[in-house]
Amino acid sequence: MKTFDRVYNLVKKIPKGKISTYGQIGQMIGLNPRVVGWALNRLAKDRKGLPWQAPTVPWQRVINSKGTISTNKLSNIPLDLQKRLLENEGIKFDKAGRTDLKKYIWKKKTK
Repeated sequence: MKTFDRVYNLVKKIPKGKISTYGQIGQMIGLNPRVVGWALNRLAKDRKGLPWQAPTVPWQRVINSKGTISTNKLSNIPLDLQKRLLENEGIKFDKAGRTDLKKYIWKKKTK
């Protein structure tokens, strides 16, 4: 299985109303967190005008380890889109743009 597909398959398992971090996803599948970010950013490049609100991979559920959004630095994703999508799922952010990782972090169930 290709590296990015491994990222996508795991991110698809994050339920609505939960989040993960690039580092957490990377640790689960043995990848550098930057590779996770590259994989998710690739989705933006592959979509070419398709609606962001209906992704097949819930990319918005992966944020940085500080509990903040990193996509605002990217020109291919509309400003604050990730935050708005997460807020629509019930994720709360404080005035500084941070969310409570302890409250919303996804804990993958093991067999």
